[in-house]
Amino acid sequence: MGTLCLDTESCNFHNREKARFCARCGIPLRGTLVQERYEIRNLLNKDRKMVTLYALDQYEGRGVTIRALLSGESSPPEREIFLQDAEMAMSISSHVREAGSIYVTDYGQDGPLTFLVKSEFSAGAPSADVHTFKSRITAGMSNSVFPSAPPATPAMPIVPSPADHLDELDRDEDDMRPQVRVGISKVAPEQVPIAFPASHGLYRKHSPTSRNWLAEGNRAYELAHYDEALAAYEAATVQNVVSVEAWSGKGATLLLLGRPEEALLAYDHALSLYPNDPDLWNSRASVLHELRRYDEEMYCYEQALAHDPRYVFAWSGRGMTLAEQGRPEEALLAFDRALMLDPSQSVIWQAMSDTLYSIARYEDALIAINRALELEMNNAALWDTKGNILRRLKKPEEALPLHERATLLDPQNPTPWFDKGNDLRDLHRFAEALADYDHALELDPALAGAWYNRGNVLAALRIYEDALESYDQALHYDEGLISAWYNKGSVLHELERDAEAIAAFDRALVLNAHYIPAWNNKGLALFALGRLDEALAALDQATSFAPDEPNAWYNKAVVLEKLGRVQEAHSCHEWAQSLEQQSKQGS
Repeated sequence: MGTLCLDTESCNFHNREKARFCARCGIPLRGTLVQERYEIRNLLNKDRKMVTLYALDQYEGRGVTIRALLSGESSPPEREIFLQDAEMAMSISSHVREAGSIYVTDYGQDGPLTFLVKSEFSAGAPSADVHTFKSRITAGMSNSVFPSAPPATPAMPIVPSPADHLDELDRDEDDMRPQVRVGISKVAPEQVPIAFPASHGLYRKHSPTSRNWLAEGNRAYELAHYDEALAAYEAATVQNVVSVEAWSGKGATLLLLGRPEEALLAYDHALSLYPNDPDLWNSRASVLHELRRYDEEMYCYEQALAHDPRYVFAWSGRGMTLAEQGRPEEALLAFDRALMLDPSQSVIWQAMSDTLYSIARYEDALIAINRALELEMNNAALWDTKGNILRRLKKPEEALPLHERATLLDPQNPTPWFDKGNDLRDLHRFAEALADYDHALELDPALAGAWYNRGNVLAALRIYEDALESYDQALHYDEGLISAWYNKGSVLHELERDAEAIAAFDRALVLNAHYIPAWNNKGLALFALGRLDEALAALDQATSFAPDEPNAWYNKAVVLEKLGRVQEAHSCHEWAQSLEQQSKQGS
């Protein structure tokens, strides 16, 4: 059978027997001895580059926490800085003697891991001493082993509204690509480090008789025990009312508990104590984003950048908010600034690619996503995004293998299966496309776009009744899907169920009164029912909104002739021919 990766959500890889590390993601497997000392028991948390593991110290016979960078997701300079920070933290920890304090006891490299070991100080436990461990690296200095800047991590995927003008039966709802955002909005704890201002220090001394509530809060937060963390941070703010770390930790925890208004108050208090910290301003911006108070959010980014013009995550956060507000050109400028400061942030390259994609600059979007892939070759979302760009460039045959790769990297994510189905549909491999849409829907039955495109493929195959069922499912999950109402009406018209077709076209027109294809096809359905005056009124609307569309003029000519208005019919027919001729000459 082999050994299953500890990351059962995003990896879940079955490794060969006796393997020490996962062959796909590099996480040590259960039972692995790191440095022949720390027996790995469980994965506590994981983000893109960092993992937190629970292990048993075979020398001391007690549990420890291991924080590690994965070599496949981090660069050599990042690993070197990590080790320098770890050495510094262990040196500081050599003075820790307070029960409940968290201190660094070891660090080093083993296989794909660059790691440090943290433990809780208890009476009788040996304190950390740099001289008790073998030399690993020459001394270096950095800020802290507990980073204060939020890492660039994507939030949950956002599915945009359907396009307003999908007027053909084989058009798709393709733009279901995840949008990325840097911030601390309801994500895993390892993705949301608490801002610990370096000048205040994590290892503040406490009275030997007092309980270290701050250390308890940090430990509970790291273990995702947020209710316990909040209680500890609240006690810490009572114990030391000017502890910036406690107020910041309280703010981060409240946000993760879905209490952003209270989180904002906590960050406000932290900033009143330490107003020059860009980390705190950035964290406050994330709370305001959650509250949709975007002007105030942008002010926080401005404050962060006033204190540190090179603060990458303020530039990227600003860019992502501008992109969400429909200001892509300004967003791109902000991403440019962020990437000039740190071109190793793949999530910012992805955000730039998404923004370029949204304004149809597909070639530029392709360049940006390729830069992201240079940094993260095993990120399924990046391969999926690149595939979507290539499909927009009318290259479905090149997009298909990229979407296949995404499904292999992240087989439980319905989006790559959906996008792969779209490639196959564009290649007219309809049976395979249906199989992939069905697989996507097994993973997420509420994926309206997959139901919709499934209906389009069935309609193209003239399996109309099944197509109608798919459109109904799509509209059950998203009744604002204009093109689904239109395509449903078109199929009903093909089945000569014209009264039902008119009702479907009317639903599309309620959503968009300028939807020309719906006016045109509504006119055809009314004509089929013999309601000629109403048919003419519908076609008048179509020609009014789209005076250069020859089909509507042809249809209008037919209705006028049926009404006995022969001269008008002749004029409409001639005008339609003229438009058609102009179109051919233009192409």
